Amino acid sequence: MSDEVKIHGRDFTAYRIGGAIAALILGFLLIWQVWELFDDDSLTVPEVHWGAASGEGETDGVEIQSGIIASDVLRARTKLQDERFRSGPSPDAEVPEYVIGGGPRLIESPMGEETGVGFTEAWAQMDGETATMVRGPQRVFGISSLPYAGAALFERPDGRNWRFGMADFVTHLGALAILGFSFLLALILAIRGRVPIAKGRSGKTVKRFGFLERANHWMTAVSFLGLALTGLVIAYGDTVIRPFGEPLLGDLGWLSTWGHVLFFPTFTLGVLFMILKWTWGNLPSRLDIQWLKRGGGFFSDDPDNPPARKFNAGQKLIFWSAVIGGLIMIGTGITLMFPFYWLDLEGMSWVMLIHAGIAVMLIAIFIGHIYIGTVGMQGAIEAMWGGKVDRNWAEEHHELWLAEIEDGTARREGSR
Repeated sequence: MSDEVKIHGRDFTAYRIGGAIAALILGFLLIWQVWELFDDDSLTVPEVHWGAASGEGETDGVEIQSGIIASDVLRARTKLQDERFRSGPSPDAEVPEYVIGGGPRLIESPMGEETGVGFTEAWAQMDGETATMVRGPQRVFGISSLPYAGAALFERPDGRNWRFGMADFVTHLGALAILGFSFLLALILAIRGRVPIAKGRSGKTVKRFGFLERANHWMTAVSFLGLALTGLVIAYGDTVIRPFGEPLLGDLGWLSTWGHVLFFPTFTLGVLFMILKWTWGNLPSRLDIQWLKRGGGFFSDDPDNPPARKFNAGQKLIFWSAVIGGLIMIGTGITLMFPFYWLDLEGMSWVMLIHAGIAVMLIAIFIGHIYIGTVGMQGAIEAMWGGKVDRNWAEEHHELWLAEIEDGTARREGSR
């Protein structure tokens, strides 16, 4: 059937050029992210240090005194917030001075990067004398009158595992998954071009999705995009947006915090509708194995693609990713919206980690879905845009479904 090919993937020159440009940009971002993963800049390094200066007015030219005096000044200031029975006003306590007098005062001065790194490395190394005084990592509880769950938990060593999961696994590997998959798709578009309607358009259309299905699809898609964008601002805003100004980060952070919750109800309704409407058609079958072995015919312009019913194996993978991942996101999202109702601090930490990890994986998966439904395949977007697809497109990608549709139409016409 290869002699019937009228359109090839390489014929879409503009799409291939766009794919090449996108691949270059994404490749640069991918290299930058890999560099960020291994550049060892995750240390908490002090940038300024406190000192004490005598006299008043400008600090230029004044004598900077020892850090011990600075500690004394800080200690004196904390007395302003001390308990009343110790610092007054009370009959048996000395009334503190509420105005800083003309004695030593605190100043700060910049600390060189090498000095700051040296301090951090010194603190991280434990000598023998310190080791004898430091006890092993364990939870430390105190007494608190605050009505918050976990308020009395002062030390939680296993929080380091949570920080590792969020700061390293989810943040960096999530960014690598999103950028890496996007780069791969852009590279495929640049080299292979679009998946064409190999026989060309027939001029005849077949109804694929009804209005309610399409409306629910776009409602769910817009909701997911809103959740993804607001979630990315929350997760990566400090790295990506802060360089453009802290006011911008503050405004986008405020909008994202509220917007992330507002997109939740429509996303939930959309996922539940998809489960009710499309689960039966997305159950696995033997046809899926053959479809996967041949890569769905996406890497060949031959119109003789592996047969499929209404949903092929690739669409089934997207569907079950949306359903399983969506339900996990809904469950963890509700838990985060109502914290400590049924989980303690440890459970909430795991819920947050799972929510973030599944989110970045879903974003990467749905980038592939958006790609194949728009620029990646000719005629695919028409299914969810107008509800009808070209007959040749249906024959090349969903041959068995088209046969069922046409057989049903023929029977109805024959019974009249």
